[in-house]
Amino acid sequence: MKFSSLILTLLVPCSHQVAFSPRINNSNSANINNIFSSLPSLTDSIFKVVEHPSERGAIVLKAPVDQEGVELYIAIDSESYGHVKRPGNGGIRLLNYESTKDAIDDAVRLAKGMTRKHDMFRTGFSGAKVVVDTNHKDLSSIERKSLMENTAAALHALEGGMYTGCDLNTGDKDMDYLVEATGEKYVLAGRNSRVDTNVATASSVIGSILGTVEASTGSRDLSKLTFTVQGCGKVGSTVAKELVRLGANHVQTCDLFPEAANIEGCTPITSWEKTSCDFLVPCANSLAITESVAKTFPEGIKYCVGATNSPFANQKAKDIFNERGVMHIPESISSAGAILADSVEWHNIDLYQTVEPALMYGWIRDISREKANDLVLHAEKQSSAVDSTLHKVIPDRDGEAVGSTFTEWIEENSSQTDTLIIGGGMAGTATAFSLAEKGQKSILVEQGSSLAPSNASSNGDSRMYRKMYSSEFFSKMQTKALSRWEDVEKSSGQSLLQENGLLFYGEDTGETVEGSVLGAKQVMENLNLPHRFFETGDEIADAYPALEGCRGKPYSGVCEDTAGHIRASKACNAMAKAAGDKCEIKLNSRIVSFIADGEKRDEKMKNKVVAVTENGDTIIADNAVIACGPWTNKMLEIANLPKLNLEVWQIQWAHYEVDSDFADSIPQAFHFRKESNIDGGLYYVFPASATESVNCAEGKSIVKVGVDFPTGKPLEHMESFDFNGSQDVLNLMDEWVAEHLPSVGKRVDSQCHPYTMTSDSYFVMDKIHPNVALFSGGSGRAFKFGPLIGDCISSLLMDEEAPVDLTPFSAQRSATSLSNKEEVLLN
Repeated sequence: MKFSSLILTLLVPCSHQVAFSPRINNSNSANINNIFSSLPSLTDSIFKVVEHPSERGAIVLKAPVDQEGVELYIAIDSESYGHVKRPGNGGIRLLNYESTKDAIDDAVRLAKGMTRKHDMFRTGFSGAKVVVDTNHKDLSSIERKSLMENTAAALHALEGGMYTGCDLNTGDKDMDYLVEATGEKYVLAGRNSRVDTNVATASSVIGSILGTVEASTGSRDLSKLTFTVQGCGKVGSTVAKELVRLGANHVQTCDLFPEAANIEGCTPITSWEKTSCDFLVPCANSLAITESVAKTFPEGIKYCVGATNSPFANQKAKDIFNERGVMHIPESISSAGAILADSVEWHNIDLYQTVEPALMYGWIRDISREKANDLVLHAEKQSSAVDSTLHKVIPDRDGEAVGSTFTEWIEENSSQTDTLIIGGGMAGTATAFSLAEKGQKSILVEQGSSLAPSNASSNGDSRMYRKMYSSEFFSKMQTKALSRWEDVEKSSGQSLLQENGLLFYGEDTGETVEGSVLGAKQVMENLNLPHRFFETGDEIADAYPALEGCRGKPYSGVCEDTAGHIRASKACNAMAKAAGDKCEIKLNSRIVSFIADGEKRDEKMKNKVVAVTENGDTIIADNAVIACGPWTNKMLEIANLPKLNLEVWQIQWAHYEVDSDFADSIPQAFHFRKESNIDGGLYYVFPASATESVNCAEGKSIVKVGVDFPTGKPLEHMESFDFNGSQDVLNLMDEWVAEHLPSVGKRVDSQCHPYTMTSDSYFVMDKIHPNVALFSGGSGRAFKFGPLIGDCISSLLMDEEAPVDLTPFSAQRSATSLSNKEEVLLN
């Protein structure tokens, strides 16, 4: 069996085996070769010809309708009229037009536009459109079922000469009626498929944007560009979210309904035509860019690429943009996503109805990107040359329809590896490093724009390392981990750990998630580890003048001088670097499909993992590691594996300004005090040397202060996570700084990051399936063990003895409460 066929059997349920014959060969399309030659006789008895092809290049037929105030027109481009192998294709548009002429004009314009789209990619179709004109301003008053039955009668009369689907003001319910009335013929509407044609259209917009930028700048980097998305319906909102995901500098959104423009990561604006941007992305109604808008649009606009059909009110408006040097990609490229999906649906209905949608969207994005890139290069990056060079990117009509290339694209965008790693934080990069040392290849998939991205647990300048635990087990783990950190530093050539000591001090709180002062003292004594003990707050203040607030307090303290901090984000990148070419990293890429046991789909894929990313990449691996922190249960749900009993804590920290002369006296310290209401009692401070990413004024330094208790109630998932944190917790931090570090100045910023917690504060580090290992529940204490955790995970995957006892980290222990435990498959 070919590799591509193997992939498809894995991605398509067994009950829907893929047939690779085009729908044109189906019995319901047997008369396509004769349909156009028979149209004249059909029009005599069924249709009324209201416009002949000789007038504007399209025939417009009026079909009978069984309700008052509704007229149904079918426009078929004359370039498809009479063409024996290319049926018309276009959706059903329902509007209250001002006049019959307007309706017919729209039908002709849209049909001609559809031909341009179909020709641009050689979909196998030509242009057509169904336009329903009604004098009912309230469209809800129209009897939809009856209207679709009338439409079905017209499609039957054309005997396969036209395929249709949704368009403006028609939707899934209409298509249900139409499919029933046609006997499941002539409708391409994504029914019985998870492919969303709105997302498909958005994918062609995104692909065209990337291709335009790539051709113009030599890179697909969007980080310096400001976008305005005009229109935030299903297509526009998807485009805006994707631009944010792809790292656009700034995404502005505008819609007639202001609430629709409230999209996470975007800035709503009220006037798109008066707000400056680099990139205008029209995704609203046609003809919005008038001559006046084109003339007065703010300076600095470079590109115009969107989903709108006919965005320019007239040729003059378009010419003005050309004269201003605004590169415009025609909608025949940028808005072709839905008809590209139609081509696949028409060519291979079984594949279309069962394929993982991300594969479809990735394919559409890719071919749209290539087409836009080619056009800009043919035009030599000159906006005025786009129209005159457009023919250079239009393929001959004779040839394989683009939909038939989809399976080939899937194969080209598939890769095989030893291990798939999901998550680019500490555990993921550490696993890549450990596997690479053992000669194992991996592909690491991270949904963020970088390793240890800013919204994840592993991000930041600093994490503590220490042997000073209330648990001898973790103290011994740290000793082993420090040796492995030395290996990472040596392999990467980077300095990652800085020794600056660590002070535990405060009240006798009993044991907490971070241990306790007296518990840590006892372990240091038991293991004969060097340490210093302070019996009173006065002794602490004498040893650490910056902590003058301790004087007179009923405190004790213990200090480990060999402790310090790890450069967290740098450490993740260093471990990935140390893995070298054994690890392929895919950023801005999220897993949307995960099959843990390929044998269920094809016996040749026994013990294989198959995953698909939202970019359309297929990854086949011998093993997989789920190491995606607070997104763990979301990933387990995608993989159809039992979830874990995990909580997501919102953890806050901030940077404070301090005089440089005083900064050196501030220790790395952890303060324990008793809980009170929202005050969880655990505070820490890092020395100024632990902060590298924050700029400060001359003569000033920055120290990091944080809390180790959650803001608000623990969460089950990231959907409700508030990265702004709580002002009440910030006030507690400010008060703590004023009391304990009185010489420290103002707070300059604040952060809120997710911690994934277990009820017993032990990690989950185990196999959850014969070829799937998992790390989660770091509980705020895992980073310091980084490369050792990687060794543990790699030992699980390779059935080797682990460097530490993994029993406390079992996924089956009562604290993690694996749901549906009987479904977990273990060796």
